[in-house]
Amino acid sequence: MKLDIHTHFNTTDPADLERFVRLCESLQTRVCIHSAGPRCDHPYPDNDVVRQAVAPYREVLIPFAFVDLWDRVDAGGVARFAEQGFRGLKCITPYFPYDHDLYMPVYEAAEKLGLPIVFHTGLFRPAASDRVNRRPTVANMHPLCMDRIARSFPDLKIVMAHLGTSLFRHEAAQLLRLHPNLYADLAGSGSWMALQPAELAALLANPCAEVDTSFGGFRKLVLGSDAYVNPSAPLPAAQDWYTRSLQRVGVPADVVAGIMGGTVAGWLGVKCGDGD
Repeated sequence: MKLDIHTHFNTTDPADLERFVRLCESLQTRVCIHSAGPRCDHPYPDNDVVRQAVAPYREVLIPFAFVDLWDRVDAGGVARFAEQGFRGLKCITPYFPYDHDLYMPVYEAAEKLGLPIVFHTGLFRPAASDRVNRRPTVANMHPLCMDRIARSFPDLKIVMAHLGTSLFRHEAAQLLRLHPNLYADLAGSGSWMALQPAELAALLANPCAEVDTSFGGFRKLVLGSDAYVNPSAPLPAAQDWYTRSLQRVGVPADVVAGIMGGTVAGWLGVKCGDGD
């Protein structure tokens, strides 16, 4: 069984959801699934729709709640998400940078409740809402924002989605080595389709070791596909890329097991390989 921390709930069509669940089962994969809020380039259902739709499929679909980090936030809502059965949080398109004072109570609540957070980092496609909001979207989602959050909440599990994309990949990789509670996925075409195994190995190697046999940097990776309920093609494609790339780099089997689901499974208390 594998565990993919980064998939999107983007349709209310029951047939689409049923097909997605069957694909997950055929791949022996559980997925963390979430909305992405109102400011992306296409609409997403809200958290209540996600929660109700995935309820019959809890053995496969693990709901994460979208947290709207806008010009005001409801930190008390994090506890309500946990009570409703959400197992983690997703943050994207904040009004201020992720590490703004306004958002600290959200992260404090997530740490207290044991809810990991997936943060979109790096590039982001333009959307119609940009004309209305006029916010610095990419700058607000810079991986360097994770530094303050990771230091302030050392028990909070943090995932940098896309490893900063090609724009901020080196900064993101260095932060992985710095903070024990900081992780990354390689989700989406901005990451795994644009990153060769040799480049990945160089990014994650210990810069102080002539030959890095610890693979410590790879222990900070987690499986993320950026798949949607529809289209779902990135789900198997990402697994194939991860598997082939890790084999080419020579990553040990125990580290691969953690990447492909064991690490996140340990956070969520589900069975899936060996966790941290």
